[in-house]
Amino acid sequence: MSFNPAENIAAADEVMATSPIDNQDADVYNTPLQIAGVFIIIVASISGMGLSYVFGWIKSKGAMREGGSSEWIFGIALELLKGCGLGVIICTSLIHLIGEAYEPFEESGMAETYEQWPMVFAMVGMFIMAVLEFFHHRFEARARLADEEEEKPTGPGEEKEMATLETYGNPVQSSYRAMDMPSIQAKEPPKIDKGIKAKQRNAILVEGSILIHSVLIGFDLGLQTEKNWITLIIAISFHQFFEGFAVGQIVLDAQFGFWKKVAMISFYSLTTSVGICIGIGTYLGNGGDSGETQSVLITIGVIDAICGGLLLFAGMSVFWTEWYVNNHEHHIADSLFQPAIGFLGVAMGMAIMAVIGIWA
Repeated sequence: MSFNPAENIAAADEVMATSPIDNQDADVYNTPLQIAGVFIIIVASISGMGLSYVFGWIKSKGAMREGGSSEWIFGIALELLKGCGLGVIICTSLIHLIGEAYEPFEESGMAETYEQWPMVFAMVGMFIMAVLEFFHHRFEARARLADEEEEKPTGPGEEKEMATLETYGNPVQSSYRAMDMPSIQAKEPPKIDKGIKAKQRNAILVEGSILIHSVLIGFDLGLQTEKNWITLIIAISFHQFFEGFAVGQIVLDAQFGFWKKVAMISFYSLTTSVGICIGIGTYLGNGGDSGETQSVLITIGVIDAICGGLLLFAGMSVFWTEWYVNNHEHHIADSLFQPAIGFLGVAMGMAIMAVIGIWA
C-alpha cells in the first residue's frame, strides 16, 4: 500500500470543511448570538437617542451656571454633536442608503439594463420631499394671508396709518408687495422661521426613512452566519448610536411633547431589532436559505434609494441650510467660532459614518 501525502492532506481538508464540530473556524449560523444581537442593538439605539435627549434636557433646564466656563463648554459640545448628527444623516443617505442600493439591483439583474437605478429612485425621493416642502410653505403662507386679511383696518384713519408704516428693504418682501400682498408689510423685519409644524413634519419624514432603513439593516444582520455577524454587530451598533443621536437632535428641534418623544425613541430603538427577528425567522424557516428572490431584492433596492433621496434632501436643503448655511444669528455674530464648530461636527459625522460603511 503506497503512502501519498498529498492525497492524505486533501482528504483531511475535506473532512475539516464538512465537519463543523471538528473545525472550530467553520462558518455556521449561531441563533443564540443572533438573539443577543437583538438586545445589543436596542441598547445602542437607546443610548444614542437618549444621550441627545439628555443634552436637550440640560439645556432646557438651564443647569449650567450662566456665563460660566461650564456653560461655554456645554454649548460647544452641544454644537459639535448637533453638527455631527447632521453629518451622520447626510452620510447615511449617500453611503448607507443610495450607495448600498446598488448591490440588490446588481444581484437581481436590474443593473444589466441600467446601472444607475439607485440614482433614479433617489431623485424620486428628493422630488417627493421637495413637493411636500413646497405645499407646506404654500399652505402656511396662504393661512397667514387669510389671518392678516381678517385683521385688515377698515377705517380711513387706520388705512392711512397702515400705508405709512415703515417697511424694510428685503428683496423677498419687495416682490411680495409688488403682488399686492399686504401681509408681508410689518414694523419689524420678518424672522426666518419655518414654523413648528414644518419641523415636526420633517422630523417624522426623517425618522420614517431611517426606520425603513433600520428594518432592512436588521433583516440583513439576521441572515448572517457567525463569521460575518461579529464584525457587523460592532459596526451596526456604532451606526445605531450615532444615527440615534442625529435623530434625537432633529426630534428635539421639532419640540414634540413628552409622549411623542417617547414614541419616537421607542420606534427607532426597536425597528432594527424587529428586522433581526424577521431575518432569523426567514433563515430558520427556509432551512438556511435567505429567501432573497429577485422581486425582494428589487424592492429592497427601490426602498433604500427612495429613502436615501428623502434623507438627502432633508439633510442638505432643510437642516444644513436652516441650522448653519442660512442661520441669521451666525451671519451677524462677531465671531465665527460657533459656526466653525458646527461645520467641524458635520465633517466628523460624515467621516464617522463613512468609516462605519466599510463594514456595515
